[in-house]
Amino acid sequence: MVSALGCPVVSGNADRQTLEAPQPLQPRSFPDEQEIHDIGQWSAAQLTETERDTLRSFVPSVEREDLLCFHGSPARDDEVLDAGTPAERLEELRAEYGQQSIWIGGHTHQPLLRSLNGWRLLNPGSVGLPFEKRGGKYVNPARAESLLLDWTEGDWAVTFRRVPYPLAPLKEGILASGMPHARWLAAEWVEG
Repeated sequence: MVSALGCPVVSGNADRQTLEAPQPLQPRSFPDEQEIHDIGQWSAAQLTETERDTLRSFVPSVEREDLLCFHGSPARDDEVLDAGTPAERLEELRAEYGQQSIWIGGHTHQPLLRSLNGWRLLNPGSVGLPFEKRGGKYVNPARAESLLLDWTEGDWAVTFRRVPYPLAPLKEGILASGMPHARWLAAEWVEG
């Protein structure tokens, strides 16, 4: 577990929601939202108090000299920052949260490298829940996505990584878990 390394871990919207009291589904016209909601509620109920304490230790953002890390945005863990985010919104955030040359966010589960006026907005993708559209349907490819930052010759070098993992054991684990909608979820996973 990353938290065992003693380094700060950024909290995301799923971490926050896991710690909240169970909520009824609030339909938003997303595909498969009932299944996703039920699995999220089931998953939260599986955690021990020690595991909940670990989630509580996560922080909203991590700041280093020239680097700012967060989940959705520095303002909210569920704000989408992507290739379509207006530059004006990004500049508002930078005026309030910092002028670092590298900002790394998540939330969208989609890799991103966006360069803007001397700074870069990055998203590594998703280690545990990547998704993409295949044949008109969203699926979860069996792969872990990440990025590596290296300080080289006075600048950050960015390397995106994708590591596929075996699909069969993943599906077997889902089906054996006892979670609701396990067959549906297993079918959502495809070769990475």
